[in-house]
Amino acid sequence: MIPIVPLGKKGSSGIPIFTIFICVACMIVFSFTRSESDQLALAFYSDQLDPLKMFTSVFTHTDAWHLAGNLFFFYSFARTIETQLTASAYLLAFAVFVLVTSLAFAAFADGSVATVGLSGVVWGYMGMFLFRYPRDNIDCWVLQTIEVPAFLFILAFLAFDIAAFRHGENVHVNYVAHFAGFAAGALYKLAFWNIFTTEKRPEAKRRPILGPARLPRR
Repeated sequence: MIPIVPLGKKGSSGIPIFTIFICVACMIVFSFTRSESDQLALAFYSDQLDPLKMFTSVFTHTDAWHLAGNLFFFYSFARTIETQLTASAYLLAFAVFVLVTSLAFAAFADGSVATVGLSGVVWGYMGMFLFRYPRDNIDCWVLQTIEVPAFLFILAFLAFDIAAFRHGENVHVNYVAHFAGFAAGALYKLAFWNIFTTEKRPEAKRRPILGPARLPRR
């Protein structure tokens, strides 16, 4: 399978300070949690509704591929969202995605199951991105840089996840967190975007005033 690596929304600008901070934090945690026992110490368990572990678990990853995949997708989508929302709204969204995906996982897990990784939060920002920028292009790398419409890219990955979940593939992937995060992101955008956005609305085009010489004659 040829890897499709998202590079971000075409024309994105601004410095996503919190997005970068979260990425760096994940890398630091990964460097200190190479053993399975260390990872499980920070993991969230479905039968223990521990708010602290809900947050420590999202910064924890099992291996380099797990970390790299989540951070590529997270930075690609969350950076645009951060530059278009107030800082408090962006961080609130992060907290909401952590809580919603953790609670959804706890509700559907069978017994005591541990989970780690940022993917649920990633899908939260992807859901928000889709409902705000469905027609915008995402720069992707597939042996070369190409442009892919946001709705096509995100819905294709969502369809792959749904198919894999239904067929029981990749049993170690927390699909429930993916779906819950996506739904939370979509609802967050619909409920709060217009309240917290820092986007500048395009100015309405003014109609030219016709002088007397241009008035229609009968």
